Amino acid sequence: MNILKHSRFSTLSGLLALLFATFLFSACGSDEPAALDETAVNVQVATAETAQGSANKTFPGNVESNNQAGLSTIVMGTVTEVPVSVGQTVKEGDVLARIKDDQIRANKMQLEANIVQAKANLENTEKNYNRIKNLYAEESATSKELDDISTMYDIAKANVDALEASLREVNEMLEYTVIRAPFDGIVSRKYVSAGDMAAPGHPLVAVADPGTLKITANVPGKWIGEISEGDSVTVSLTALNIEAVKAVLTAVSNAGDPMSRQYAIEAQITDPAVADRMKPGMFAEISIPTGGTESLFIPAGAIIERGQLTGIYTISDNNRTVLRWVRTGKSAGETIEILTGLAPGEQYIASMDQPLRQGQLVNAQ
Repeated sequence: MNILKHSRFSTLSGLLALLFATFLFSACGSDEPAALDETAVNVQVATAETAQGSANKTFPGNVESNNQAGLSTIVMGTVTEVPVSVGQTVKEGDVLARIKDDQIRANKMQLEANIVQAKANLENTEKNYNRIKNLYAEESATSKELDDISTMYDIAKANVDALEASLREVNEMLEYTVIRAPFDGIVSRKYVSAGDMAAPGHPLVAVADPGTLKITANVPGKWIGEISEGDSVTVSLTALNIEAVKAVLTAVSNAGDPMSRQYAIEAQITDPAVADRMKPGMFAEISIPTGGTESLFIPAGAIIERGQLTGIYTISDNNRTVLRWVRTGKSAGETIEILTGLAPGEQYIASMDQPLRQGQLVNAQ
């Protein structure tokens, strides 16, 4: 009885081992089962060829006005008023800010009083000078008397001149206590509010003319030699959801920043409809063609996707499909770049009448 059971167990173990070996043999084949249908499928075959691809370099930039001004003052004082807001339209001469001027006006009044006194002194000295001069001509006055009155007259005249120069300076300072728009435009920035302290050279308000806008960017020195004024570029404006609109380089700096090694460039968009929507301060990107390299592109329809893997079908010597995994790069229209897995000169299936399987018989056309 034990012998019979052992015989049956050995036979069953042998069958299982045979089935397992058959399964392993099948699993060691390709990822897809060989096609059983021997009817040839018509396919279009193409030869992989390289082509000169275009390459662009993109640089961040800003939308700026061709006519813009950051307004500051030459006096120090408390800001009393900033009667404008950012984005407000202003006309040339409109008041943008005021600075307290009490002390300056007091100085002006003192100077004006001193000038009146100095002019009266000059007038009196001039009369004495003319009198002594006439007496000297009649030999009724000595040369020392003439020299003394001449010196007094020169001092009085110089004193008037100095006081008048000081008054002109004070009047100029008074003009800087009222900041006015230098041209028609919009207020692009406000740096101070009422109560802040204004200091010489520190910006108070910025004004820009929105009618003449440009895109500015900085380009590293390694690329500046490949571009020049008048070249065609493309501009993207994230705020307007605009991608790759055509533009022209209007300025390319010949002198770079010695610290950053960057060169300033400017571009203008050629489409009036897009230009009208731009606003100063918007973020922009300028894409500049910088030459290209040889790349291999194939039709996107030839790509086969299997989960996370990407492949193409090639043809074996016996006209059967061979699935080959590839690594793809960038897309360009209806084509896609092949980085690895396919070499120039090799043939691949570019299109087919129906979905293919590994090992399927095909009729190359």
